[in-house]
Amino acid sequence: MKFVFRITTVFLFAMFAINLYAQSLSSTENPKYNSSLNPKYNSSINPKYNSSINPKYNSSINPKYNSSINPKYSSSINPKYASILNPRYNSSLNPKNSGWTGYYRYNTDAELVGVVIVANRENFSYFNGSLEWAGYFSTNGEGGYNWFTVEGVWIGYLVHNGTKGFNLFDLEGEWIGFLA
Repeated sequence: MKFVFRITTVFLFAMFAINLYAQSLSSTENPKYNSSLNPKYNSSINPKYNSSINPKYNSSINPKYNSSINPKYSSSINPKYASILNPRYNSSLNPKNSGWTGYYRYNTDAELVGVVIVANRENFSYFNGSLEWAGYFSTNGEGGYNWFTVEGVWIGYLVHNGTKGFNLFDLEGEWIGFLA
């Protein structure tokens, strides 16, 4: 029972810490209230209806077919080999430090679930709700980003929402959240 209490306390503290840093999400940035940002209502930003942004149908944005955007084959985008992209070696990528630049990650219910720190124009680091490094995003070369675990496994992708944020999709093209 003590163990469960400690885990719950740690999780709640981490979410509290993220919420302290998070700015309030305005209705213009929230896909729940702005249909132009919501892929359920805007087919141009939905990979199920727009094949040019769907890696299943566009091999140039698919790291399985394009080695230049695959961190297994391109060390310049792999945080294991490029220390500037690795938050374990680059403290400016740590969301616990003040002054970071990036996005807040929300699920489709607009609940805050993590933060995304911009390393450079082509690479972002992702931290979960406990502010632990949980993955990274690397450019697909066409305005979006592919999402990888820390180990380099491709698990999803970002599609620009037409304003200043992104929608997050899993590999099946299901909308699972957004960055604002």
